[in-house]
Amino acid sequence: VSPSTTTNYTVTGTAVNGCKNTKIATVNVNTTPTVAVNNATVCSGNSVALIASGATTYSWNSGATTSSISVSPSTATNYTVTGTSNGCTNTKVASVSVNTTPTVAVNSATICSGNSANLTASGATTYSWNSGATTSSISVSPTSTTNYTVTGTSSGCSNTQVTSVNVNTTPTVAVNNA
Repeated sequence: VSPSTTTNYTVTGTAVNGCKNTKIATVNVNTTPTVAVNNATVCSGNSVALIASGATTYSWNSGATTSSISVSPSTATNYTVTGTSNGCTNTKVASVSVNTTPTVAVNSATICSGNSANLTASGATTYSWNSGATTSSISVSPTSTTNYTVTGTSSGCSNTQVTSVNVNTTPTVAVNNA
């Protein structure tokens, strides 16, 4: 039998002498858990949480037995979780995509006081400087040695670099008239 809900089955046995006896067998049907798990996208070098729900206990192909796990794959990876409730199991697969974290580079500079320097960042799609600029290149004229921070972003992943503009004092030249 394969009932979809808990069902009682009655059987009656009759002996050769005509005596009868009846017994009831109950087949209990436990509900198969509806397991759900999130898919995720992570920046390379970072981790992301995968959270399963819908069952009482869980078993991941990574060996973990908790409802949530933290993963940090280097390439796109699938994770399988099996949820169990009342002896019944169900399996789901979570896909984790990996976006590359940009390698941001920026030049440094040394200038004489009163001059300007061009700082140029590369390696990302968009940029944000601590000065508020959002271009890959900026022109700065600090009066003393100053650090500048640029954050580059590509495909939702960011990386930050710090550079320095060193300022040398311009000499004061004096000459007498003859």
